Amino acid sequence: MRKLYLYAPALKKYETDYLNSENGWKMVSVTGIACAFNCDHCNRRILEGMEDASTKEKMKNVLEKVIKEGHKGLILSGGSSVRGEVPIWRYSDLLSNYANKLTFIAHTGVVRNPEIAEKFAKAGVKIALLDMVGDNETIRDVLKQPFTVDDYLNSFKYLKSAGIKIAPHVIVGLSKKGIDGDLHAIELLKEVNPDTVIIVGLMPLVGTRNTRQPTPQELITALKKARDEFSVPVMLGCARPRGSAYLEVDRFAVDYDIDGIAFPEEEVIPYARNKREIIFSNACCGNVIFDVLGVI
Repeated sequence: MRKLYLYAPALKKYETDYLNSENGWKMVSVTGIACAFNCDHCNRRILEGMEDASTKEKMKNVLEKVIKEGHKGLILSGGSSVRGEVPIWRYSDLLSNYANKLTFIAHTGVVRNPEIAEKFAKAGVKIALLDMVGDNETIRDVLKQPFTVDDYLNSFKYLKSAGIKIAPHVIVGLSKKGIDGDLHAIELLKEVNPDTVIIVGLMPLVGTRNTRQPTPQELITALKKARDEFSVPVMLGCARPRGSAYLEVDRFAVDYDIDGIAFPEEEVIPYARNKREIIFSNACCGNVIFDVLGVI
């Protein structure tokens, strides 16, 4: 079986006898808590938990801090502009000065043209994180965005053409069409030759609307399809429902040769160690691309 990578970045407090997030890669928002959209499943709440890097001075302070603390990477994120992308490119000149010291993994948002993709590349972004949505109804009614499925697919194509690795996320529970819509999103990724496929699950947040938490079986079904369809690394990502009912999802990931799990349930770690070679990491789980390739 493949090596199993277990990740714990500093996105939340996570502590087990085997791995904790205290020294994990940090996530910063280049827009603070601002976003041009107000998606039902987020309502800007996710931005509240990110470190503020909404000015050049704040960004520089973060960069110096993470290097001083010995981190090897940083997760760049934030709210979307009206065009769809997260405006990380505003700090291209600053970020490019640190690109030889840190691996930048970025939530890019929707990338509408090759020129914007090149701006991300100029900033030193090595891996792009972007959700894949498989139907226009969900984009319109849940995400409240004026985009289409083709806009999402083209985003990945533009980013790949700019030399950036792509790590599509499929959010199980997001589609208005239920699990069939989520599985269709995975199917569509064949068009873009992803460098990894990351499966996550919708977690209804306080203050959000029209959200559906996926069942454990739905998450398992999505993981199985991703593993069956793709030879690239497949991840069980960080955002997903927790609790005893979902332990079977982590166990399935171990048994079905999924390449990695972010924030694994503690009970699953000894189970996994009896079956596979384990690699612990404090990186963003998107870094599984470079971990599997053995490069930085």
